[in-house]
This record gives sequence, C-alpha cells and structure tokens, in this order.
Amino acid sequence: MPTLSAHTDEATASRVREMAKLEDRTPSQITAAAVRWYVRLSASARDALRRVEAQGDRAIEEAAWAAGRALLDREYKAILDRGLTNYTPTLPAIASDEAILAEAVRITRHN
Repeated sequence: MPTLSAHTDEATASRVREMAKLEDRTPSQITAAAVRWYVRLSASARDALRRVEAQGDRAIEEAAWAAGRALLDREYKAILDRGLTNYTPTLPAIASDEAILAEAVRITRHN
C-alpha cells in the first residue's frame, strides 16, 4: 500500500492520536480516511475549505459542525427511507396521542 507523509501542528497530531485510540484505529487509518474524503471534494469545495481554514479555528469548528450535521442528516434520511419502504399507515387522520405512540412502538419494534 502506498505511503503518504504530511506535516501538521501538534494540536492536530494530538487529536488524530486520541481519535485513533478512541476508535481502535491507527493514526494512519484516520489520516487515510481524511485524505480519501478531501480528494473527492469538488475543486470549489476544496477552495471553500481553504477559505474557512484561513479564518481560523473557530470558523473551522463551525464548518466542521455543519458538515457533520449534513452527514448525519443524510444518514438519518436514508435510514428512514429504508425503514419505511414496507410501512403501511394504519392510523386514522384523527388518531389520539396514545394511538400514535402505540403505532410508533409497533413500527420500530424488532421482530
């Protein structure tokens, strides 16, 4: 497998080491995942990323939070889409709160 090398500040290196430990992965695996994502971004997205980086740590944290939120929202929608493909609603339009709760339990129960 090819090897890449990168220089980074101590704070980033420390975060990579801690993340690797928490995820039971190597720092190299964390770095490879980051590079894998970066090289798949469009040129305009990479430009935007560099502009955010130039604004400093706070801007990076805010953009990272927004990117993470977008990924989680995408995953949530995919899970809902998969989970509801076989769902046939059984509730009347004027269902009570108890009926709605019971239906929610029914459709999320592991059979």
